[in-house]
Amino acid sequence: MLRIAVRSLLVLSLASAATAHAAEECGFLPTSDVDAAFPEFAPWHTMVGGAVGHCTFLSDESAPPNSVSFMQQFKSSAADAGRIYDGMRQGLTGEYAMTDVAGLGDRAFRYQPKDDAAEGPRMTSIVAQKGKLVVTISLMLQRPVQETDVRAAAKLGQSALRGADDAATARKASSCPWLNEAGLNKLFGGKPHEVQVYGENSCMAADQQSRALLVSAMKMQDGLSLDAMRSPDCQYRDLPELGQDAKLSFGCTSGNPRAGVGFVANGLAIELTWTAAGAEPGEAEKAALVELAKTARAAETAR
Repeated sequence: MLRIAVRSLLVLSLASAATAHAAEECGFLPTSDVDAAFPEFAPWHTMVGGAVGHCTFLSDESAPPNSVSFMQQFKSSAADAGRIYDGMRQGLTGEYAMTDVAGLGDRAFRYQPKDDAAEGPRMTSIVAQKGKLVVTISLMLQRPVQETDVRAAAKLGQSALRGADDAATARKASSCPWLNEAGLNKLFGGKPHEVQVYGENSCMAADQQSRALLVSAMKMQDGLSLDAMRSPDCQYRDLPELGQDAKLSFGCTSGNPRAGVGFVANGLAIELTWTAAGAEPGEAEKAALVELAKTARAAETAR
């Protein structure tokens, strides 16, 4: 499950980064705090915002960008969060240089590429657990990362960890605006699953069988069609009930076996992608995915 989850988070991060500015500010970390932590690269702006789940900040646009991001994973118990934390640490061991980080949550570690260059790596990440919450902090700079940068990023990470004991924040983290429980139960065959919001424009639902549903909503760029964003390695089926250019994708010859539905609503390109533990999704799963997409389109249209 860890490998699927990590890949899924990467997909969500890349999807979230498709627009230059967020429609919302970060709900758990003011931009002014990032300016104060990294004045060398100020002013910063919010690239991915929203109430909870994921925030990414980019530096002064007059120069090549630096970035710092915060990804929150709320779990149903501290034990579940601990398994995520331990799994990440074990999965990264050997491939990255790793050290413990004191004073951040219940426990934390830092990892970064093993870089033989004298000046050191230009990116580093910190994973921290506090109760039911796991936070990943990622810092990428245009110069080598220094210890003062790591301390500044860890201090900002305290803000991302504040939601660990807040029931209202946990509820927000599991309330995806484009999904409903009835549709998810049908897609997951009635099996237990968890929903996690990752910022203003992405969500993920996953179960213990390594099945996952990814939802991303990106602002459509002028002159760009959905077809231009689609992979040529997949088969497609038109879905006129979801609007012009809406399609179901399946039978992809590259990447993981998956099915997806893409459509446009309120100027957003919304994509639902279903991966089923390495197996090609069946017709029942595709039908359930289309029904969920109808719910998502109705929800977005009503916003």
